[in-house]
Amino acid sequence: MLAPGIRVVRGPNWIWQNQDDGEGHVGTLCEIGRSGSTHSPEKTVVVNWDSGHRTNYRVGYQKQYDLIVVDNAQIGVKHPNIICDGCSKPGIAGIRFHCADCSNYDLCATCYGNDIHDLEHTFVRYQTANSVGVRVPPRQGALKIQLKGIFVGARVVRGPDWEWNNQDGGPNKTGRVMEIRGWDNESCRSVANVSWASGSTNVYRLGHKGNVDLRYVQPAVGGYYYKDHMPVLGQPEEQQPVSPPVRSHFNVGDRVQVAIPEERLMVLQQGHGGWNPRMGEYLTKIGIVHRITDKGDIRVQYE
Repeated sequence: MLAPGIRVVRGPNWIWQNQDDGEGHVGTLCEIGRSGSTHSPEKTVVVNWDSGHRTNYRVGYQKQYDLIVVDNAQIGVKHPNIICDGCSKPGIAGIRFHCADCSNYDLCATCYGNDIHDLEHTFVRYQTANSVGVRVPPRQGALKIQLKGIFVGARVVRGPDWEWNNQDGGPNKTGRVMEIRGWDNESCRSVANVSWASGSTNVYRLGHKGNVDLRYVQPAVGGYYYKDHMPVLGQPEEQQPVSPPVRSHFNVGDRVQVAIPEERLMVLQQGHGGWNPRMGEYLTKIGIVHRITDKGDIRVQYE
């Protein structure tokens, strides 16, 4: 998915040192390259970093991918009727993560990055409400990076797309970001509410239709993301590396019995729900397989 307004960070093939101001610093996709362009050819995009630096990057050019997506709510992506089980907000905006080990459990990208829910569970990532789900590995032990940029608390000045005269009090006058919110019903997290040193307050574009009115002079922290769990910008979903589902030797309805000593089972339960002393009461009993999780774990029911 390529659309102006998407928020990005450096990705798998990044070779551009600190053009972005460092790992985890956020920018906005503001222009999509096209065939015949000398400025930004096909399979490249132009990114405006929150620091104010603006240049183009590869999104499939020579099979290289410089960027990953951290948020696409700015282009109006929503998952209607799906509530985030972390923050309880209805209609998840942006990227959605669905737990593959639990029934009916979903997280927004913010809650996913903030380690809500079991870190050993596998999730399926959905870029849009209609996209193919991509399985990602558990968060436990994965690379987690702090987001930095124009978030609540950042100190900002007028940026590259500024067209609001001296609303800010004049060139180089600073303001503080008070809120990040949506533009009417069109998009989410696409504008910033800024309070200027002059005393005035107003709303400015931060990805709305690809425009960025601000740049930071002092970034703020905006949560966390798992680098290898986010979409690679420009790479088709089916080409993205995923953890394949585990094949089981069992089927739902099979009659089963534990075939190892209790001490061994206690060790194997680590990372798979943990050990419950009551489990020892069922070691010699026959149970029925009622569910097989995407990790290959077996859920057994006993009478």
